[in-house]
Amino acid sequence: MASSEKRFTFHAYADVGFVRNEDGTPVKRFALGELDVFASARITPKLTALVEVVFETENQPYISIVPINVDRVLLQYRPSEFFNLDIGSYRTAIGYYNTAYPRGSWFQTPLTRPTLFAFEDDAGFLPLHNTGVSANGHLPSGGLGLQYVIEVGNSRNYGHDAVTQFDNSQHGAFNVALSARPPSLPGFQAGFSFYRDRFNPLEGFTTDRSVWTAHAVYQANRVEFLNEVVLAKFQRTNFGWGHAQGFYSQVAYRIGSNWSPYVRFEDLNSYGRGVVGLAVLEAVPWRTSILGGLRYDVNETVALKFELGRQDYLGQPAWVRAAMQVAFSF
Repeated sequence: MASSEKRFTFHAYADVGFVRNEDGTPVKRFALGELDVFASARITPKLTALVEVVFETENQPYISIVPINVDRVLLQYRPSEFFNLDIGSYRTAIGYYNTAYPRGSWFQTPLTRPTLFAFEDDAGFLPLHNTGVSANGHLPSGGLGLQYVIEVGNSRNYGHDAVTQFDNSQHGAFNVALSARPPSLPGFQAGFSFYRDRFNPLEGFTTDRSVWTAHAVYQANRVEFLNEVVLAKFQRTNFGWGHAQGFYSQVAYRIGSNWSPYVRFEDLNSYGRGVVGLAVLEAVPWRTSILGGLRYDVNETVALKFELGRQDYLGQPAWVRAAMQVAFSF
């Protein structure tokens, strides 16, 4: 029995909260967040199987219509620190936040992810999931502590209405990422990534998409300081082009063993020309938000979060959003 327990791991993460003035509407309601179920099994000392399934209970009025999203399904081969291979459905190494924080709200300090890194099925515009092959490992680099990721696959292409427009023959995706974690600076990491694929912002309308990201983060000595910038470009010959660019900066400080006040500023802007430009403006409207809050860790599995923020969206008066959340794991 002990051997079996070492081979198999199961965890689940969920949250429930209360929100007021969500999306600028004077609505007060309780909100049940996602249920994230994670399991892995060690097949051999170098081979592991992993699956992550999300029950998207948020904003669903009936249990019978709760969508089930297979977030990750991977066979992982780990022969050495210099070369590892993941095969299946994986999180793309676009930026820092997407791979650093698992799906459950429990892992992140604020209630929500940065707008830039919203998932595709939550109106996000970045390709944060792929199906294919991902290779990663360390590079011999002395005191730089370099690590690489190379990914080839098919992206999940969503329009702004979250309807999947997917064609394996047309959406080959490629991504490369490089980061530095100098051993002399514990907790510091900086890096960049470049991603390219073909994308359907509208049904039957394909564009070339490229995404550049850069990040610099520090997480040590009770401090959490996250900074990322993103530039996404969409283009189709004779139909114009569109750009979506933005950044976020987040600071948190842990007081004692339980309290973590935090603040985050985000800005996202889009512009372009022609049909592509109009599609990008509609799918990625301009927005700015600043929020602050407090996380209190009740114990190792339960956290309380209280948050207040001001948000500006294109064509909509600014509003103040208030929310609280209980996030837990088991």
